[in-house]
Amino acid sequence: MGLFMVIILAGCLNDNDMAFTGESQNWSARYEVSHTIDDNHRNTLTMTYEGDDPAHVGTVKYKYAATSGEGSGETELSGRREIVHQSGGNGAIPLKDSIIEVTVEWNGHKEELKLSANKK
Repeated sequence: MGLFMVIILAGCLNDNDMAFTGESQNWSARYEVSHTIDDNHRNTLTMTYEGDDPAHVGTVKYKYAATSGEGSGETELSGRREIVHQSGGNGAIPLKDSIIEVTVEWNGHKEELKLSANKK
């Protein structure tokens, strides 16, 4: 009976998961907020290079800002197409009607993406 209740509660918590998506000329991004059973949440920002030649992108700097916080990073794309940035905790999460602003810079290029929410 106890295991059954945990499964039901986990299913209810997942109803609150959200995904914010958006794209620009060369990038698409997805910011996911996933709740865990212990009232914590995990945030995952996945940026995908949609351009023609990922092998020549080189170093990518990115930053994002949401009503619940911000983050940034720098990584070498090295022929891959995806960059994944994770964070989490038990603090604030973005509201459903929030816009998450992402800025990506590489090889003298700069693009901005505005991510809006969809229910997962």
